[in-house]
Amino acid sequence: MQRRAELLSNTFNSMVNTKCTKIEGAMYAFPEVIFSAKALKKAEKEQVPADFMYCMDMVEQTGIMTVPGSGFGQRDGSYHYRMTNLVTPTENLEETLKALRTFNEEFHNRYV
Repeated sequence: MQRRAELLSNTFNSMVNTKCTKIEGAMYAFPEVIFSAKALKKAEKEQVPADFMYCMDMVEQTGIMTVPGSGFGQRDGSYHYRMTNLVTPTENLEETLKALRTFNEEFHNRYV
């Protein structure tokens, strides 16, 4: 679990517009996503929180299921999602995180 937690933390903190506090071996990570004004405007137009839009795009494009932080009562102006580190074996988690990294980069490039 600790190795997977470190893998998640390191991956999130190396991704564009994403940051995450160090995960202390828990099952979940709550990375923060920083959205551009263009992405926030698109979410507003769709009448959904930006993190919800991000998570829906993620599952549609990668099959990776996460939970938007807006469902947890996050503070206004911040955007998160919850992801588990229970993907096994660890090699499968590594592949999942590669797909996540690609998705994240493409998402943010659309809203520059």
